Amino acid sequence: MKRARRFFRVLLITIAFIFTMLYFFQEKLIFYSSKLPQDFQYQFQTEFEELFLTAEDGAVLNGLHFKAKNPKGIILYNHGNAGELDSWGKWGELLADRYAYDVVIWDYRGYGKSTGKRRQQLMLDDGLLFYNYCKRLFKEDLITVYGRSLGGFFATHLSKQTQPSRLVLESTPVSLLEIANEAYPFIPANWLLKFRFQNRDNIQQINQPTFFIHGTEDDLIPFEHGKRLFELSKANKKQFFSIKGGNHNDLSSFEASYFSALDQVFK
Repeated sequence: MKRARRFFRVLLITIAFIFTMLYFFQEKLIFYSSKLPQDFQYQFQTEFEELFLTAEDGAVLNGLHFKAKNPKGIILYNHGNAGELDSWGKWGELLADRYAYDVVIWDYRGYGKSTGKRRQQLMLDDGLLFYNYCKRLFKEDLITVYGRSLGGFFATHLSKQTQPSRLVLESTPVSLLEIANEAYPFIPANWLLKFRFQNRDNIQQINQPTFFIHGTEDDLIPFEHGKRLFELSKANKKQFFSIKGGNHNDLSSFEASYFSALDQVFK
């Protein structure tokens, strides 16, 4: 009997320890980020300007502004979870070159050269710094807000309180909590999760034309998440593009269907 009580006591302590570690170290589990030296020099073929915008709490957010010749407008691109501007900048460059739009793309706190404590509301509000930067250069009806995966949370947060010309959501989840519950059903994510990024409520407050792109075989953000967001959307115009066979990080390799979708959005 004593051995059984000891076993359960050890088991409970172990479970409590694991949950405590998950709570305090979840930031490292959620954000796949690394830092870049502040003197790192970006190298791209397209003309660009490096941006450093300061938040109210003193955090400095790093971004890149790619400049097209005779731009039709500007795209504010909120990138995915893994990687920094040295790699994501190549995608911003591609969009600028292919569609003749200026592109602003930025790193979240803790990514690349961006600094500051990670707090959900602070992170979301950082996006407004870059939106307002775009707004100083272009009228709002020439601004596109684009969110990929994690960046979708920032994109909908921005779009529900501003008036961009359109919103594009690629491989975007309904909420981070739902993804956690689906991926780790044995963990009480509802109790442990500090970052409650969501699109469910946001998408219902957005009226601007909204375009959804999602791979049918996405094993990170299931295809059903994209379809549910499409159904929840109250946009005056909305369109869903299914990339048949596409996973989470390979949509651009389905060149015919993926770029056909982007062509319809931007041309």
